[in-house]
Parts: sequence; structure tokens; C-alpha cells
Amino acid sequence: MSGLLRVENLVTRFYTDEGVVKAVDGNSFHLDADEALGVVGESGSGKTVTALSIMRLIENPGRIEGGRILFLGQDLLRKSERQMRRIRGKEISMVFQDSLSSLNPTLTVGTQIVRVLRNHLRISRRDGWRRAMELLAAVGIPEPAKRVSHYPHQLSGGMRQRALIAMAIACNPKLLILDEPTTALDVTIEAQIFELIGRLKGEFGMGVFLITHDLSVVASFCQRVIIMYAGKIVEEAPVEELYENPLHPYTLGLLRSIPPLDGEAERLESIPGEVPDLINLPLGCNFSPRCALADERCWQVEPELSEITPGHRAACWKVKSPAATGGCHG
Repeated sequence: MSGLLRVENLVTRFYTDEGVVKAVDGNSFHLDADEALGVVGESGSGKTVTALSIMRLIENPGRIEGGRILFLGQDLLRKSERQMRRIRGKEISMVFQDSLSSLNPTLTVGTQIVRVLRNHLRISRRDGWRRAMELLAAVGIPEPAKRVSHYPHQLSGGMRQRALIAMAIACNPKLLILDEPTTALDVTIEAQIFELIGRLKGEFGMGVFLITHDLSVVASFCQRVIIMYAGKIVEEAPVEELYENPLHPYTLGLLRSIPPLDGEAERLESIPGEVPDLINLPLGCNFSPRCALADERCWQVEPELSEITPGHRAACWKVKSPAATGGCHG
């Protein structure tokens, strides 16, 4: 099963009193089955809005204004809300970063998992509870027969996040969207959760859409990565290729801000400035106000996202010809 998800020219905007927020501005990408795609960028880059657009969960004052979201060849933007309710949780699931607010505090974890199962599958309540315990065990929660009757506040942050993952995989979805799934968890729990998701991905053949700000997580978990900045994709490549030959100045800045594993860096570099206001974007390249390489063309004309080498796309006027190496910084 290839071509699990194909997004074409997606445009999502929010209409506020201050103006129109160009949250996602004409992006295209794909995700295959049994593949993990990392989506990286600072806050405000459009990562979460992209995921919510795929799920068709954009609420007023937001609107999906253009493009296609092809899931198994069918355009989700043409589905009714009733049809989308059948797809959400069964075919496509999403794990949000805040486990405490994502779980209903008035219901036990088991009840919430059983509801997901019974909404999408013909299963008795008794079998649902048995399946809920199996799912909690599968995600590594100890004493699942006991934890299934616990309320969210009775679980640790790591257990709550695992419970969310159990709910998300309850119906063996084909696509799992993870929005910063290990935020506020310690590195040991983070490693365990990504090991778990990787194992489940292999078992179920899921495609995984991982939103993160951490390129080091992407390096250990994903096969491909897209870099987003101010609502646009500015680079896309296989993970190893991106690390060895970053083409966009923004990508290079993100990589230079990662602490090395050997701890030998004298100091880490930061990207100067801030992500631009998505209501008043600069003319030309959105990154030009923060880019040391920007010239007059960068300030005036927006670069297109183009394939530089097979599978490696970038949107930068400074990128060298396809035959050259070293990217814009070489």
C-alpha cells in the first residue's frame, strides 16, 4: 500500500479581527504506509494546523480554502462530517501533546478506550473491556487490569501519554498523527514511547506523521522529514540526506542548535530574530529577515519549493545547481 496520504497545495487560513492568518500556505507532500514522516519547525510554522487540516478539525475562524487531502486515493475535503467521524479514530488517529487535557477527567481510561472501540467496531462491552486491557498492556502500562479502572489524574504523565496511544491504535488505524507526543516527559520515557510507536508501526504497517521541534528525535525515528517555516514547507528530504546536506539556511540553523552527542561543541548557535507575523508576512522569502545570506531577490521574490536532487526539495534562491553539493551554505 503506497501513497497512503498525499496532500496537494493545502491552504488553511484563519480570519481574525486583526487580519487573515496564513497558517498553511499551499503545501504539498506525501506519506507512504509503514513510513514515519517528521514535520519540524518552530512554533507558528503551521505543523499542528497541517495535522488538524488532515483530520478536518479546523474550527471557526479557520477555513481550509484550497487543495486536496488524498487518503487512500479519496479526497477527505469532499467527505461529509458524518463520513469523517467514521474515519477519525478508525482509519486516522491523532495523539495530542497535552495528555491531561486530551483525556476526559470524569471517565476512567478503560471507559474512554471502550467508547472508541464501540464507536467503530461491532464489539460487546465485555469484549471491549478485555481489549482495553490488552491495549494498555501493549503500550507498556503495568497492571493493566488495575489501570483500566483509573481516572486520568491517577496516572503519571508517561502513563497518560501511553493511554492516549492505546486509544489511538485501538482500531488499528492506517495513519497515526503524533503532535509532540513526548512534550514534558523525561528522556527515558521519551525513548520508551518512540520505541513503542516504532514497534506498533511495524506490527500494523501504519504511516506515522510526527510533529516535533526536535531534529534529534526525527533522526532516530523517521525516514523522511519536512521542514516548515511560517506556514510553508522550505525543505524536504530523506533524514540522512538532510543531515549530511541541508540546503535551506533555516534547516542549517536548526541543525546547528542541536547539542552534539559527544558534548564537544563550545557553544550552540541560535537563529536570530523571530518567526514573522503570519498576518503580515514579508515580501519575497519569509525567512529573508532572519537570513544572513539574503539579497535583494530574496527580499522581493518568493522562491518555489523545487526538487534539487531526487527526493530532496528546497525553497531557496541560494541553493546551488543540482550537480553541486553543499547547499546554500557551501
